[in-house]
Amino acid sequence: PFESVGSADDAYFADGITEEVRGKLAAIPGLRVTARTSSNQYKGTKKSPAEIGGELGVEYLLSGTIRWEQDSAGHRRVRVTPELIRVTDGSTKWQQPFDAVLNDVFTVQSGIATQVAQALDVTLAAPVQQKLEARPTKNLDAWQEYLLGEKATEAMVRSDGRSLAEGLQHYERA
Repeated sequence: PFESVGSADDAYFADGITEEVRGKLAAIPGLRVTARTSSNQYKGTKKSPAEIGGELGVEYLLSGTIRWEQDSAGHRRVRVTPELIRVTDGSTKWQQPFDAVLNDVFTVQSGIATQVAQALDVTLAAPVQQKLEARPTKNLDAWQEYLLGEKATEAMVRSDGRSLAEGLQHYERA
C-alpha cells in the first residue's frame, strides 16, 4: 500500500490511490497483481522487499508515498511518488514523482499504471491503454466521499456499527 506522508486525515486518499492503481494494473494482460487482502497486511511493515516478495511470491513490489502540499496561491496539490522495486536485490527498477491538483488525480493513476507496465516491458494494446485512461467518475467530490466511505467501512471490521453508519453517510453523499 502507498504510504500517506503528512496528516492522518489524508490517509484515506493514499488507500484510494493504491486501490485504483492496483485495479488498473490488474487489467493489464500479462501482469499478475496481488489482491488487496494479501498486500494490505504489509501496510506500515518494516519487512524488507525480499521478505515481502518471498511471502507473496512476486518479483516486484510497487510502493509509494503520497503527500499533500499547498502552493503559494493556497491550492492543495498532491505528490504521488511510486517506486517499482525488484525483490531479489531491493533495487529500484522505476521511480517517478507525479505532481497534480486534485482534478488531475485520475491522470496520475493511469500514468503510474502505464509507466509500471513500460518498466516491466509489457506492451499495451490500444484497448488496454484506453481502459487505463478511463476515469471512474467526473465528479471528484463524489470520488472523495466514496473513499471516505471505504475508509469508514474498513474500520467497521475492527469496531462497532458507528463505522458502518459513517460509511453509509459518505456513500450516500457520493
